[in-house]
Amino acid sequence: MVWFLVFFLYFLYVLTAIIFIVDCYLIIRFIERVYCTCIAKQPPMVATNNKLRQAVVSEINTHYKNAKNICDFGSGFGGLARFIANNTKATVYGLENMPFSVCVSKITDLVRHTKNKTIWTNGFEYMDKTNVFFDVVVAYLGPDAVQKLSKYKNKMRVLILIDFQLKSIKPIRVINVGSGFTRYGGKLYPNKLFIYEF
Repeated sequence: MVWFLVFFLYFLYVLTAIIFIVDCYLIIRFIERVYCTCIAKQPPMVATNNKLRQAVVSEINTHYKNAKNICDFGSGFGGLARFIANNTKATVYGLENMPFSVCVSKITDLVRHTKNKTIWTNGFEYMDKTNVFFDVVVAYLGPDAVQKLSKYKNKMRVLILIDFQLKSIKPIRVINVGSGFTRYGGKLYPNKLFIYEF
């Protein structure tokens, strides 16, 4: 009977700890979602899937294999930045303005010994101030946010946009990933890469 009571109390303790961690995670994600919607004025993006990551890395290794500095603009939890860092020779900068996403990304980078640099910053402000020239910039942003990237043509050689394209410039290549889509603003956008060279 005593062992059962000890086991039951231990089970309650573990269950309470799990519920606390999940609650903290959900509260932080809710705060980030409110920030995205109310302050940044765009819905939060979902993580890139494996096919998109492979397509981006394939494009870089096929056409830009000598790239030294690559930027994942709006890197979120850092999945795409880590995938690029692990499959290219470049130094990868992940720019993200959501503190929880940056924290998760930095912890994962440490645990996996990834060579990318996750920076907690507003990407547009960083691009305004940085002296780093990027051989490739990869961005998975909403359709309005990607338009702002054309302002930084002098700070990049290549821009790879995922699912959303620039209105003012024609891409040199469009890669159909094949399956998958992004749901944004009530519309479905098929997974594609839009490649621009400056």
